[in-house]
Amino acid sequence: IQQQQNIQTTNLVLQNEQALQLRTTNLKDGDSRAVFKNLEQDMRMFKQLKMFVHAEKLNNEKLNDGDLTVFVRLGTDYNNNYYEYEIPLSFTPWGTSQSNPEGIWPESNAFDIDLDRLVEVKYNRLVAMRDRGIDLTSSTPYSEYDGKNKITVVGSPTISDVRTIMIGV
Repeated sequence: IQQQQNIQTTNLVLQNEQALQLRTTNLKDGDSRAVFKNLEQDMRMFKQLKMFVHAEKLNNEKLNDGDLTVFVRLGTDYNNNYYEYEIPLSFTPWGTSQSNPEGIWPESNAFDIDLDRLVEVKYNRLVAMRDRGIDLTSSTPYSEYDGKNKITVVGSPTISDVRTIMIGV
């Protein structure tokens, strides 16, 4: 791992790799669970946000690839002003060898979010409201697909003043 420098600090501090484990059971269709962090971050200097996700079935659960999604929300709050990037998960078969990194960390589960694309979807929502006469309020979720992944905008988020990050399934 090659550490990156945080150029927003005066001392050019090296950033650390971070890890998080979420374990959920018995989620009903449409239900979600998440963790969050409050911060103050201007993300305009960054081009992408990357995160690697490993998903594994517990207790012989009957799940197929794509039955569960993982999302990242960036915004000024959790409910009214955020960008959300959501990907369908592929499950690692139980007993996959650690010598097979692609089996444990499949490329299909990797977040590689182009931050400019989030802003583009927000702009497309404004165009849809204005030019196509689509009746949307800013609190109505507006979504577009980025391949098989979904980008949703709610409210009026900005990447220049991210105050919350939420990761969930």
